Amino acid sequence: MKKYFVLKKYQDFLQRKATSIFWGLMKIDSIRFYFCKVRWNYYKNNFKILDNYTSAVGVSTVDYNLSAFNNNAVFGMGKRMSLLLYPLVALLRDYHSPSVLIVGPRSEDDIFWARALGLSNTLGLDLFTYSKFVQLGDIHSTNYPNQSFDAILLGWMISYSSEPNKVINECKRLIKSGGFLGIGVQSDPAQKFNGISAPRMNHLNSSEDLISLVNEEIVFVHDPKLEVAYECAVILKLRKS
Repeated sequence: MKKYFVLKKYQDFLQRKATSIFWGLMKIDSIRFYFCKVRWNYYKNNFKILDNYTSAVGVSTVDYNLSAFNNNAVFGMGKRMSLLLYPLVALLRDYHSPSVLIVGPRSEDDIFWARALGLSNTLGLDLFTYSKFVQLGDIHSTNYPNQSFDAILLGWMISYSSEPNKVINECKRLIKSGGFLGIGVQSDPAQKFNGISAPRMNHLNSSEDLISLVNEEIVFVHDPKLEVAYECAVILKLRKS
């Protein structure tokens, strides 16, 4: 009996060690990209697209985002999610197993990255999925209960909505009191002169636009104000109810 407990203790130790090594490897971009690409090739037969998404979703949104699977762009997307994930990890440092929803991840990369950084209770939501870690749904209207998440990250997807206010209202319903909403968008100076062009569906083009849209306490801003197209991100803290 004693040998059994010693063996069981040793097996548990090895399992914890292997888990720690795995998530450590998932912090390395090249390894995570390759791992997620292998999983995509293995699970792509499970691929599904949401049938009844709202009219606020741009007509070319799904096709445009699916095109990223034709090359390696979908795995990492230039590591732009670092602009939201790293500050969110700091903001949630004192939370116990915070629940996080990443909207529009396309692949599993953002999910595994978030979990590797300690946000182990992270799920994705998208208009299409092949993974058990990315649920099928439309952020304009979901079936999640009120106050389901400590934080929601809109990962460079709000540009594809013709009704961004509806997205924000749904996020505010889903986020717990005092929780966080992060949004990323590509800022394109040319939009000021050329107007909105597909696949974009709204005018949101800067951190100021995003902050005005959400109208909550600002806790993080990345907006270098370049003269060429660049990524910007904001995180806001919702008022306590």
